[in-house]
This record gives sequence, structure tokens and C-alpha cells, in this order.
Amino acid sequence: MATVQLLLADEANRDALAALVGERHGTITDETVRDADVYVVDDASFARYRERLAARKRDLDPVFCPVVLVRRDRSAASVTLPDIDDADRPLIVNEVVQAPVDRQAFFRTLSNLLVRRSQTEELAGDLRARSAELRRFENAVENAGLAIFVTDPDGTIEYVNPAFEEMTGYASEEAVGRNPRILNSGEQDEAFYDDLWETIQGGDVWTAEIVNERKSGERFIAAQTISPIRDDGEIRGFVGIQEEITDRRLREQQLAVFHRILRHNLRNNGTTIVGRVDVLQESAGGDELSSDHLDVIRDNMVSLLNISEKASRIQQLLATSLAESDAERDLMAALSDIADDHAKSNPDAAIRVEDGPSEPLVVDSKVVPALNEFVENAIRHSDAATPRVSVGVASDGTTATVTVVDNGPGIPERERRVIEEGTEKPLEHGSGLGLWFAYWLISHVGGDIDIRTDASGTTVTVRVPLR
Repeated sequence: MATVQLLLADEANRDALAALVGERHGTITDETVRDADVYVVDDASFARYRERLAARKRDLDPVFCPVVLVRRDRSAASVTLPDIDDADRPLIVNEVVQAPVDRQAFFRTLSNLLVRRSQTEELAGDLRARSAELRRFENAVENAGLAIFVTDPDGTIEYVNPAFEEMTGYASEEAVGRNPRILNSGEQDEAFYDDLWETIQGGDVWTAEIVNERKSGERFIAAQTISPIRDDGEIRGFVGIQEEITDRRLREQQLAVFHRILRHNLRNNGTTIVGRVDVLQESAGGDELSSDHLDVIRDNMVSLLNISEKASRIQQLLATSLAESDAERDLMAALSDIADDHAKSNPDAAIRVEDGPSEPLVVDSKVVPALNEFVENAIRHSDAATPRVSVGVASDGTTATVTVVDNGPGIPERERRVIEEGTEKPLEHGSGLGLWFAYWLISHVGGDIDIRTDASGTTVTVRVPLR
């Protein structure tokens, strides 16, 4: 049921029409224009309400606001179509009916007008929803921390966000209308850009690290992705996203140099120290106290050399594991392989993988070297005559839980706390590089680790998401 406002000058006519309209719709008979679905005005009151009805139509636009004029013969009220120059303005009157009003024709007129109004309300609702979605998208792009630019199909920049302006030094008005090659540093050759252009024109996403140049001439390293913008299967333009990684790459380079120099010097100087200790022990004769001190020096130096070698090995394993972004493994098969490998290299150990769930459990392949580290750690640090390691698996359909139980002396409480919390304090450090390696990999795939130690040994519980 709709609401119809009757703006008729004659009270008797207004009451009569209200009785008729009231059979199907609600009516308003106030003399002030109110919120209504349809307005009915007669020729005597048309001049009085014309401007207010026109304002009402403007306020509701683009929703259709129907106005019906009840007109008597020889009426002085003028109703004309707008001039061509005013064609974008809504008509004041949408339908004219003659008095006396024919009941059937009048309700048919109202019905047609209300259908049109309902259709425009739906369209207006869709438009508002799209506008709100567009505003959210615009706000997200405008406030994004990454530099974003949009080009037409020929590669001409049509839009850049504030982060692009800040990163490159080019204001929006300086960048729009130009090609992204304004950032060309000369570090990449023409083949690089030919490959880029061929890739995105072919409809594929192009991703690479690139050395760009700011407006000031300063160079910076960016991780850049450029994707085609499609509409009905046709490429309408391209969107590029850049993240500056200059500081990250510099830190990685500094760490690589530091590690290389540290390992090189530690290995060379450590080997020299161990050799000199052997010479000193030979010259110490039967001096037991000196010999004991030299043994401590040698053992500590050998331990440092082993840590250096393990750090190098773990660094390589971590880089390799993280590079395998999409690789998957069957969890039970991987654990069986781990147990077999350690059984061969540690014949005195008893390693058992318990039966797991019947359904396949597929996990990120980065989980496997972490689990291997826990099994290896349990065997290597065991002080039992026969190291025993039991591996169990459970699943809730979305997460796999792996427990590694051993009969060893247990992981020191400080070591457990550092790994479980994932942080180190100034006076509290975790010396187990293998445990850190496992923690980094499990954290990377979205898993977690829990370590419990008692008189019988240690239980490591690892939870990882299933693929």
C-alpha cells in the first residue's frame, strides 16, 4: 500500500477523492507537502504547490516522484513539456486526469506511476550501494601504504595515490598523462621492459624487483606487481603496485656480508687456536692443570666452530624452505621418511611413528624440515642408553597436531620459553639454532609449538594448518 497526498483546493473534492483513494492506499490531506509516494494536485491549487513539488522532485532524484494533475475543462492551469535546454530536469506533472475522476482509470494511473517509482527506488538503491562500495575502494587506495598507479591500455598514467607521490617525488599532476618510465633508472635494459610489456598485454600478472629513480634522482629498490584491468574479457588498462624494499635489501646485504666475514674469520682463527692448543698441550708435559685448561679452550673452540657451521647450514635450509611457496607434502609419508633416515644414521635409537588418521593429511612442505629438527634434536641430545622417540599425529579436519615424545634429559626451561614466545630478552637467549629454525618455519605456515618437559622426557607438540 502506497501513500498518496491530496493537494486539492476544494475541501469537499478533497474528502471525496480521499474516500476513493483510501480504498487501496493511505492518504495525506495536509496542506503542507509531506513525504508521500504520489502527489495529486488540482488545477486550482497547482500554482500554489508547483515550486514545492518541483523541489520535492529534485530532493528525491533519481527516485521517481509522481505528480498527478486533476484538471477540469477550461482550466487556467498551464502544463507544458520542458524546453530542450531543460530536458534534464524532471517534469512537474507526470499524468493528467480529467474531473470528474473515473475510478478505474484513476487507479490504473496510480498503479503505473507506483510501478515506475518502485523501479527507480531499486535502481537508486543499487546506485547508492555501488557508490558506497566505490567510496570504500577509493578510501582504501588513497590510504594504502603501497604506491599504486593506474594506466590506460597504452600505458599512460591516469591515476596515482598519495603513497606513489611520497615514494617517487612526483605529484599527481606531474605523473598523470605520462608513462611509468619516468621512474626508469637505467638499471634495467630494454629486454626487461619488453618482457614486462609483453607479459601484461598478454593478460598475465608481472612481478619483479626493480631499481627505480625518484624525481630527485635518488634510486630505490621496489617490489612491483602490474596486473591487467579487464572488462568483459578486454584489457581496459593496468594497475601497478610498488613496495619500497631498499632498506630491507640493504639489511639483507649487510647481514650476508657480516655472516660471511664472521664465519670465515671464526673458522680460520678457530682452527688456528685449536692447532696452537695442541702444540701447547705437547709442550705442557705432565702439567695436569694446564692440560685441563687447554682442554676447556679446545672444547669451547670446537663448539663455536660447530655452531658456525650449523648456522651456515640452517641459513641455507631456511632460504631453500621459504622459497618453496606452493609445495605440499603428505604428512604421514614425510614423517615415515624422517624416521627411516634417522634410524639408518642412529642404529642405537628406537624411533616409532604411530598410526595416524586414515584420511590423507596434506601440509605445507616447509613443515617437514622443522619436524625433522625436533626428531633429530631428541636423538642427538638424549643421555639414555637407547634414545627413544615416538611420533604421533592427530587431526580435527583443519589442523594437524604432531607430538614428538622422547626419553631424554629435556630442553632447558629458558630454551623452551624463548622458542615458545618467539622473542629474546637482553639477559635471556636461546642457544639452540635448530629450535629457532623449526620455530621460524612453523610460524611461517601459521602453526604453533608447545614444549613440555618432565622426569620421563620431553614432549614437543606442533600444530599446523592442513592444505
